[in-house]
Amino acid sequence: MKLKERFPFIATTKGKVFVGFVALAIIFRLVIAAEMPVKIYMQAGYDDALSINQALTILAGKWLGAYNAGTLTKGLSFTFFLIANHFSQLSYPLFLCLFNIGAAFAIVRALTPLIRNSYLSGLSFLFLIFSPATLASEFSLRVYRNSLVFAAVLFVLAGVLGLYLRRKDTIKRRLPWSIVLMIAFPFFWFLREDSIWLVPLYLVATICTLFGIIVQDRRLGTTFKEKCRNFGRSLKAASKKKIGMNILLLLAPVLLTLGESLVISKINEEHYGIFTTNDRTKTSFAKLTENLIQIDNSKYDSRSIAENSGIWVSKKTLAQAQKVSPTLAKYHEGINWMVKDSIWPESWPVENGELPGDMFVWGLREMFQRAGLYKDGRENEKVFKKINQELEKGFETGQLTKKKMLFVSKQSNGKKLEDLGKVLNYMGTGGIETILYKSYRTDYGGSIFVANQPAQVILNLINVKSVSTIKKGMEAEAKRTKPLVRIINGLIWLYRILSPILLLISLGAILKFIMIYFKKNETRTILADYLIIFLGLLLTYTVYLFGVSWFATWAPGGKGLFMFFYTGAGVPLLQVVEILGIALVVRNVRGKLFESTAEIN
Repeated sequence: MKLKERFPFIATTKGKVFVGFVALAIIFRLVIAAEMPVKIYMQAGYDDALSINQALTILAGKWLGAYNAGTLTKGLSFTFFLIANHFSQLSYPLFLCLFNIGAAFAIVRALTPLIRNSYLSGLSFLFLIFSPATLASEFSLRVYRNSLVFAAVLFVLAGVLGLYLRRKDTIKRRLPWSIVLMIAFPFFWFLREDSIWLVPLYLVATICTLFGIIVQDRRLGTTFKEKCRNFGRSLKAASKKKIGMNILLLLAPVLLTLGESLVISKINEEHYGIFTTNDRTKTSFAKLTENLIQIDNSKYDSRSIAENSGIWVSKKTLAQAQKVSPTLAKYHEGINWMVKDSIWPESWPVENGELPGDMFVWGLREMFQRAGLYKDGRENEKVFKKINQELEKGFETGQLTKKKMLFVSKQSNGKKLEDLGKVLNYMGTGGIETILYKSYRTDYGGSIFVANQPAQVILNLINVKSVSTIKKGMEAEAKRTKPLVRIINGLIWLYRILSPILLLISLGAILKFIMIYFKKNETRTILADYLIIFLGLLLTYTVYLFGVSWFATWAPGGKGLFMFFYTGAGVPLLQVVEILGIALVVRNVRGKLFESTAEIN
């Protein structure tokens, strides 16, 4: 099919002008990426520097390097992104920009059955590629895995929604979207350690897609009994081969993710003696932190410490755990160092010099490394497993008791009912960040390098010629980029105005058409897809925000920073809601809401 036949608006003068406008906007976006400097923070040993160094060791043929407390703590997606970036010969910000553009194109194309207007599709594409999440310093300029979250979520949504909206098409037409999801889902899964929040949306969408494939255009009836009977007939009518192929196609992303997990785990076992993709949130170490976090310290700590959400494991808790676990007690000198002399108590200061929240986990790993572990994964497993057995026996005998709290994650502290108010408060802050972009901005900050690690090697990895550091070149670089920074911050300011308006229009449209859906049976076929996707995205956004808020309450004075820095994945979810909300309103205004979507691919 010729391009003009597929997109007839191109043949018009108006269409040609619009295409030219979009092309110029893309070029401008690429110019922004090419001109803005990156930030390289090599002092962040467990974050930015970890992925950068691992990319260098893989390129040197040494897998992830020597085994230490940080080696297996993070997913590898960003590491492999850096390697792909290196071989592309494109600068990191330009390569990242193309990645974001690809994700925006994928999701807009996936939503074509619902966005019937070509001009609206083009504007939606531009709306996404200029998103504040792709422009803010901490997301776009810093060489860190958070910069990939926006595009990774969009790619997964494109695969999921592309399959769902084409559930009545042939396998051939659905195959491209399955391929997108097969690539995107594992990439997203191994990008961060909290990726499970997107799984419910994937599972529900997959079930709905399979249901649609089986039923096709058959009417299921009005009563529950009729629906079940007619669904059974549809299932019998469908060939076993067809159902099997479709199930395989839908499960392929999960199977591929499991396969990649097994491959990475096997490689890690060969190099480090431990079969896992991550030895911080999996393996016996994760069980150890879970056991320590769940010890009830209310009997031997003051109330102010026992009820402080910023303290997961107190000094007295560690002392009590050593009484129960002789194996842990062997590390008493290291534990004393951790709570008295290490940097961790001061990383986020809490009451009486206690270890603050999540910092306890990193301090514990570093303590064990100083005491001689983290040379071989097998030895680690033996030690941590023995400590866990002793602690669990302490719970069984009553020497230790568990906190009477609600735990939604093994890697964070629990909450009491009265703590939920604080979680909701944090969710409100996160909502402000993802709707109003309160803390989003672009400014210039120099890079930080460390001794014995040549900066040029790192710059060669990401194909960047030079960067200024916090000690040299910042003033000149800030002066050079000042006009561009003003333009970018102006764009972010524009989004702060547009986003809440678009979201209010979208939510209003959802409520209006929910009422129409239940009043008029003839509208349900078309409205169902919109409303199901709206509901899925909003519920996913809520679950995601709740999870981040639950974790983030430990950091004293860190609400603003945490709910900005860790909620970036909520931005693409809301922006897709806004795009679909406007598309729904536009279709209704134009009187084309209830046209069939069967021919749109």
